[in-house]
Amino acid sequence: MEFLQKLALIWRKVSLIQRALLVAVVLASALIGSLLIHWARRPDMRMLYQDLQPAEASRITEKISEKAIPYELRDGGTTIYAPRQHIYQLRLDLAKEGLPVGEQNGYKLFDDEKIGVSPFVQNVNLKRALQDELAKSIQMIDGVEHARVHIVNPEQRLLASENEQTTASVVLRLQPGYRLSATNIAAITHLVSGSIKGLKAESVSIIDSEGRLLSGEADSTLATGAGTVHDYKQRVEQGLARKAEEMLTTVLGPGRATVRVSAVIDMNSISTITETYDPTAKVPTKEEVTSNSETGAGGSGQQTVAGTTKKDETVVTEYQVGKTVKQEVVLPGEIKTLSVAAFVDLYADANEPASGGQPAMIMDVLEVEQIIRTALGLKEADSLKVVNARFHRSAEPLVEEEPANWPRYFALARHLSLGIMALCAVAVLRIFSRARSKAMAEARAQLPAGASPGGLLPSGEPSAEPLYLRRQITHALKNNPEQVREMFLNWIQEKE
Repeated sequence: MEFLQKLALIWRKVSLIQRALLVAVVLASALIGSLLIHWARRPDMRMLYQDLQPAEASRITEKISEKAIPYELRDGGTTIYAPRQHIYQLRLDLAKEGLPVGEQNGYKLFDDEKIGVSPFVQNVNLKRALQDELAKSIQMIDGVEHARVHIVNPEQRLLASENEQTTASVVLRLQPGYRLSATNIAAITHLVSGSIKGLKAESVSIIDSEGRLLSGEADSTLATGAGTVHDYKQRVEQGLARKAEEMLTTVLGPGRATVRVSAVIDMNSISTITETYDPTAKVPTKEEVTSNSETGAGGSGQQTVAGTTKKDETVVTEYQVGKTVKQEVVLPGEIKTLSVAAFVDLYADANEPASGGQPAMIMDVLEVEQIIRTALGLKEADSLKVVNARFHRSAEPLVEEEPANWPRYFALARHLSLGIMALCAVAVLRIFSRARSKAMAEARAQLPAGASPGGLLPSGEPSAEPLYLRRQITHALKNNPEQVREMFLNWIQEKE
């Protein structure tokens, strides 16, 4: 009650502007305090799961509600947020209960298979499991956000046509701003065709979520042979350009040289067989030896030695002209010509001009051309163009700053919110104390000149107001009764 009387006294003594200011401060402090308390008591929500199906999201939220843990639904109910301190434990508990299941069960379909299922249902489940497992494997590729696989097997009949073959279709949902290269498309094609018996690569169709055909029967050759010509050419060009840029960056510094290379590559594979004949190089191929022998006998008029033998030997040799066979195989990938273009910034510093009034140069353009020719092994038929130009840079150097840790700052602000409220309360009390001091000073100024030393009792002046004096005496009696008693005794003694 006494505090309210003081407030009422202060309220009467302050001006209208000060009253309005006090009311505004009190209301603002109450509003800010309530908001800070609500914000400080609000838990730090972090993402638990995202891209959930409605049925699966409902099961997860039901389990979280059973644990009496608050949660939030965002992105149309497909993303669930939970308090930061419960995130990891919730994931473990939900994984123990098999959540989230996902729409791709794979071979989990056979975990709860009932006894007595017909062969037809088993075949359908096997196809579904294979489709889901292939989709999971495709989703592991960078840039693929979601995938669905459809497999069509021909009906097994006794007299089946050869045209009835297994086919497959793959639908991809890519990440925003991402496009698959020809190598990725070929990899997906061979992954699907190699996982299904009787499926050929040309029977696999791949489309994206925008309805664009990435591969199919119309471009099966491109899909099966992607990454052989264009990718090899691109790798060669990028490797040569990177080699030249690294050498220039060592001298000029980072961001002061850009090199682009265009290569003409011979991708033809040539096998040559050459046969050379040399008449002087004779090679014996066949040799025949024929021998004849005759034994002579004595006759009239002649002296013949008994037992004499006459032998004739004939040697026949066949020769073949010498032949040399040479086989030469030229593998694809030979670089025919190169075209190189380069932008370099050879200016040392724009603020330090040379004696001629031009900016200082680190090196000459001809030296840069010679370096690039030597590094890339350019021939006379190859073209090279180097242009010296000042690169565009911002006025102030860009300093890579670490990303702000906003969650940490928010947590710190929550802890400091009570301190902010205390400061606001101190400011309000200070305003009231100043108003009270001012009111007491005005009250002292209005007391009569002949009042007692304590300022509590009048000296008998008829100009003192009885009502004001009565209030002062009542206030003094409540606060300092001993002092009032001594003052009354002294006043009586003085009168006597």
